[in-house]
Amino acid sequence: MKRVILCVMMLAWSSLACADIQEFRYFSLDVPDGWTATEDGAVVTVTDDAKISSLAITADSPEGRSIEELAVLFSRELNGSDPEKDEDGAYTFEFDGGDSQAVIDGDEDLYLMIIGKGIEKNGEVMAEILGSLEMK
Repeated sequence: MKRVILCVMMLAWSSLACADIQEFRYFSLDVPDGWTATEDGAVVTVTDDAKISSLAITADSPEGRSIEELAVLFSRELNGSDPEKDEDGAYTFEFDGGDSQAVIDGDEDLYLMIIGKGIEKNGEVMAEILGSLEMK
């Protein structure tokens, strides 16, 4: 389960129709029919209309913190598991009893954190959304 969000991020399912590309401050995404994207500050939330699944994508300045420090900070704030570093240097953790997974990566200028909830129900669509993510 801990690696589910990473698998979702790396998969791109070409069989799903996307409604349109939406532009945000640091990136763009294809948002499929039946899903809504909203931007509030540094966070873009993409939610299915049934409110079963969602992605929260945060892109922001690390303000002098390392990615490891941010992973520990966010995991504590969310009462999550201990962050684990993967072979690519990203950190993952889960929270909400394993129902939500997070991955965080970046550098000294910008971090990107993706939180997925309801992956079991809409994993293919979420993979398509994340597969379309293009940084500016």
